[in-house]
Amino acid sequence: MTTPLRDAPDVSQSEDSAVSADALPRCPVIPGQPDFPDAPGFPMRRDDPLSPPAAYARARKSAGPCRVTLWNGTQAWIVTRHEQVRAILADDARFSGRFGQDGFPTVTEARVAVDRGERAFVGMDNPEHDRYRRMLTQEFSVPRMRALEPEIARLAESLIDELVAAGPPQDLVGTLAVRFPSLVMSALFGSPYEDHRFIIECAAARHGLTQSVGTATSKARELVDYVRRLIDAKEAAPGDDLPSRVLQAHVHAGRMTKDELAEIGAMILRAGHDTTTHLIGLGTLLLLRDDAQRARLAADPAGIARAVEELLRMVSPVQFSPRRVARVDVEIGGVTVRAGEGLFLLLGSANRDAAVFPDPDALDLGRDAARHLAFGFGIHQCLGQTLARIELRIVFEAILRRLPALRLAVPFETLRFRDDMQIHGVHALPVTW
Repeated sequence: MTTPLRDAPDVSQSEDSAVSADALPRCPVIPGQPDFPDAPGFPMRRDDPLSPPAAYARARKSAGPCRVTLWNGTQAWIVTRHEQVRAILADDARFSGRFGQDGFPTVTEARVAVDRGERAFVGMDNPEHDRYRRMLTQEFSVPRMRALEPEIARLAESLIDELVAAGPPQDLVGTLAVRFPSLVMSALFGSPYEDHRFIIECAAARHGLTQSVGTATSKARELVDYVRRLIDAKEAAPGDDLPSRVLQAHVHAGRMTKDELAEIGAMILRAGHDTTTHLIGLGTLLLLRDDAQRARLAADPAGIARAVEELLRMVSPVQFSPRRVARVDVEIGGVTVRAGEGLFLLLGSANRDAAVFPDPDALDLGRDAARHLAFGFGIHQCLGQTLARIELRIVFEAILRRLPALRLAVPFETLRFRDDMQIHGVHALPVTW
């Protein structure tokens, strides 16, 4: 017996239920709309580097999730509609987010191994997830993040000073988009700034689509080992930083081990560097492609916070997460998802859903985009979203104010995008002014 998506009763079924061998029906189609191909290969290529794959728009015309075929020949579901993505993310009773379990969908063989090695709460269900997350909540509280604003603003101004002094042309990714969040994370985490290249290298190996199993797993462990050494250093000489405070409040109190903190710290460092870098790069590129809206925004700095939400909606850099496994048979939009089957909840597609965002493929910096899902939803919603919003607001305000004549230094068609990564972005952004 299946249950509709909107209801979320408590369940006791095992998370390790085997995938049903029953053939599932194709996704039902809204009358008058074209069908989605039967179980195409996934991931799908982007037709436009600044938009999700066109296939997602076709999938949204189906009433429910659609079948796709993965790298190893197995099948999973993609969920493309905003309402359904949000509902599943809020339904912990019937959908599990525990990494590495049977049926948990992946885009590469290496990701299987990395998922099974994940020990941070990002890969856990409740109650374990909430137990660990609560110990970090204070570190990312709104008051603590706002207290960092003066330092974040100073870092942005200093980096743009260097950019201006060096003169055009410059690569905005290498000079600003990479360095800015790295310096912010260094201030938050107390990690030496000169280590940021190593941290980024480890994150890239974990998030790439072409890395071998050995490379992905070894780099993932290298970052955890690095954080463990940093924790030992903080224990010997505490500072005003996240590891020192968590050591004092939770590790020394016996609520968390140093190894557990190392796993969580590695997760925070990965996320704090990689996603923000590519939000800055792609967000700036979107601004450079619309002179009229950029000029209006530059003339109205008070609108930048709202504009950041629209840029988050448009960029949605996380391509193939979050992921879930159904704990029980669930009916979603007329489709039966069996217990043990995996689902990709496509945030980039949900953020282009016309049912929520009219004219969704158009950048509208005056739009109220607050319902976007770029940071996810539910218990796994991004812990660092307040920090990310502050960083983006500050850096885009500084770019618009300090570099009003900023423009691409090369044709758009020559830019190289990160098609081989789970976090979408642009490799380099040559600009002049």
